[in-house]
Amino acid sequence: MKKMTIYGPFKKKIEHQQKDQQFRVIISFENLSNREEFIKKNKDLKILGKFDFIPSICLTLEKEKVFHYEEEELIGQIEEDQKLYLSMLDVLDILDLDVYKNSHIVYEGKNINIGIIDDGINRNIPSISNVKDSLEIYKKSNEIKASEKEITHGTIMASIIGNQFKNSEDNFIGIAPKANLIDLKLESSNSEYYISDVLKIFDKINNGKIKIDILLISLTAQEPSDGKDILSIACNLYSENGPIIVSPAGNNGPDPYSIGSPGAADRVMTIGALTKEYTIPNFSGRGPTLDDRIKPDICLPGSNIIVPLSNDLQIKVTGTSVSASIGVGIIALIKESNPQISYEAIMDLINKSVFNLKLDPNSQGLGIIRVSDLFNELDLFHEVLVPYNYLIMRSLKLAIEFFAIFLGVFYLFYFFKLIVL
Repeated sequence: MKKMTIYGPFKKKIEHQQKDQQFRVIISFENLSNREEFIKKNKDLKILGKFDFIPSICLTLEKEKVFHYEEEELIGQIEEDQKLYLSMLDVLDILDLDVYKNSHIVYEGKNINIGIIDDGINRNIPSISNVKDSLEIYKKSNEIKASEKEITHGTIMASIIGNQFKNSEDNFIGIAPKANLIDLKLESSNSEYYISDVLKIFDKINNGKIKIDILLISLTAQEPSDGKDILSIACNLYSENGPIIVSPAGNNGPDPYSIGSPGAADRVMTIGALTKEYTIPNFSGRGPTLDDRIKPDICLPGSNIIVPLSNDLQIKVTGTSVSASIGVGIIALIKESNPQISYEAIMDLINKSVFNLKLDPNSQGLGIIRVSDLFNELDLFHEVLVPYNYLIMRSLKLAIEFFAIFLGVFYLFYFFKLIVL
């Protein structure tokens, strides 16, 4: 049986195009030797990028040339180098985790490394201060030049996860405020991002041996996927080494089959959006995948979320990347309680504790996570809704007030005694 060299969805997309129509493509290979032999045989090709984590190259080819290479034995797969989109729409209410924040649970993501593949994090924003350099090369090339006013998509994602402002009850607003945020900034001169840009990040992580516990890929492709595209394959391969990968379901709903890469990957936790009224907003991407698997895996708030960035600035955000960032923060809490927990164990935990909204599984997945239920399942949550530090401060305050009253009564009695005498 002849192997499928051209990725099915891509072949279907281009078969009726003009033969001289050009496409930005990725050609992947079984191994690096096959790749180098192919390059040597085709010296006239103008290669845009080479990637090692999944042996592959990025280049521009005419349709006729794409079908020409369909017969090439050295090639594993030819597919479109799809453009990726930051999964955030316009903005509009508030992220509320008071039940968890006001409990005795002390997990805040401490010592958990969260990689954020996005358009960069502005470290001058006051809401976040725990951003780490990912690689030595970043320390040399990515000097901080952004002003406090530059609000990137990555900055918002980082702030949702690790916001270090406090609310009126003296709790951090961020879900995992003590986590280490690793800025995996995509490199682009014109703010256009492609699958090949993410493959470059995988190479840098792999070559730099960067320890990452959770990886957020904030971008999604618009074309639906069966999870067999190169980015999905790379995610599945990388997650086998331990990191949990999280992706938004994308903002291409409400039609079915509207989840692209990397959200269609088997081992990526794909998260859709939810409104405050427990409905799925129209923009949230729906499954199934092209090979008819249920996606997203879960849904979380992603509509009308207020994110404070400084004392004078707060923004309102909506989109499935907001939901994915919330999911990343929750997973960081679980990982802190059990750093070795696997993707399968986390999904099993979610399956046991999730609240089923009884909506279409291909819009809600399993349903919505309730943080208290998760930790109850782990036998770590207790129905004590007053934080320990609050109790200490309250006790101290009462002691001081009692002592002040005692002194007042004592001096009043002493003063009265002097008058009488």
